[in-house]
Amino acid sequence: MKPYNKKPACQKTEYIDGIKFVFRKNPLSKYIRISLKQDRYVLVSMPKRASFSAAKEFAKENLPEIKKVFQNAPQKEYILDGERFESREKYICALRKKAKKYLPERLGEIAQKYGYKYNKVALKLMKTRWGSCSFKNNINLNISLLTLEEDLIDYVLLHELVHTVEKNHAKTFWARLLSHMPDARARQKILKSRKVI
Repeated sequence: MKPYNKKPACQKTEYIDGIKFVFRKNPLSKYIRISLKQDRYVLVSMPKRASFSAAKEFAKENLPEIKKVFQNAPQKEYILDGERFESREKYICALRKKAKKYLPERLGEIAQKYGYKYNKVALKLMKTRWGSCSFKNNINLNISLLTLEEDLIDYVLLHELVHTVEKNHAKTFWARLLSHMPDARARQKILKSRKVI
């Protein structure tokens, strides 16, 4: 029986002067790089060949500048239904839980109202899209939709349902969508000004 060889860790977390540092090995990195992340921690991305001790020393050398950036960076607040969350992870967990209760049910209501059928629905945290519909009529919805007003959520849901029939954004797509929702273009314009979390 061969001895179990545990793979070397690719990530380590340490606190330096009260600041959370995440040291992460990245096969695509050629140099050690430092970036401040949304959840107020410092990501130190490093090449696979670099040692964690070398990356830590690099972080310490740049600590005065890092502290300045930390002090000047606005602290992002995570609030859902009046409840404040201390971290992005906990906020996303709450968002996902609420999305599971609301989005599939609301999608079903709108589909029934306008006579659309879809295969299945999946809830995801997507970086750039609010939703998508595959050629097999599988609908993906971004849990970030729960940060929007109800009329914008309904716009996205109906938009994806129309894609079960019209697979692109041709004139026939917009004609169908506008027949159900006359102010769809106005809602789309507002949605473009909103950012996914």
